[in-house]
Amino acid sequence: MVQEMVSVPKRVLNRKQRILRQERIFARLREGWAYGDIAQQERLTSRRIRQIVSETLQRRAVDKRPEHAMLQLARLEPALRLAAGALAKGEIEAISPYLKLLDRLDLYQKSAAVLEPYDDAARERLLAKLNRVAARVKRQDEKAAARRAAAAEAEGGGAKRAEDAGGSSAAQEATEEKNNLDLGASA
Repeated sequence: MVQEMVSVPKRVLNRKQRILRQERIFARLREGWAYGDIAQQERLTSRRIRQIVSETLQRRAVDKRPEHAMLQLARLEPALRLAAGALAKGEIEAISPYLKLLDRLDLYQKSAAVLEPYDDAARERLLAKLNRVAARVKRQDEKAAARRAAAAEAEGGGAKRAEDAGGSSAAQEATEEKNNLDLGASA
């Protein structure tokens, strides 16, 4: 009796389907599933599941140690409250989880306390940044003052020439024309 091997065409997943598959895989890992069980459920090999997990974790941005520790502390707080509540009710079984939580909290407290140093180099970078901002603001103020002076000069000079040419109505027309030009340039 000869068995024939039938090849099954590979499924090609689009981006959305790949993201959903990754989410399912990580959800099952968090639930405690083994790679083999996940592979069977997803119709993949356990090697491929390991590859997907590895690739996803390598692409993930890693938090700095203090931020990660703060996140872990925030995650442990509800569990600590539950364990403390159970101890308050007299449940002896809660002692071990409570002590484990305290150990974890101590571990993350040490990591969270490590702050980035604020040394002379950091101070110099901050001072340089402040100087750049101040210089930019000063340049903007100077440009605005120059524009105002040019506008006042053009307005005053145009009105004077108009009065010399023929009276106050010509001066008003020149001022209105200048204002229209300024509005068109700023729009």
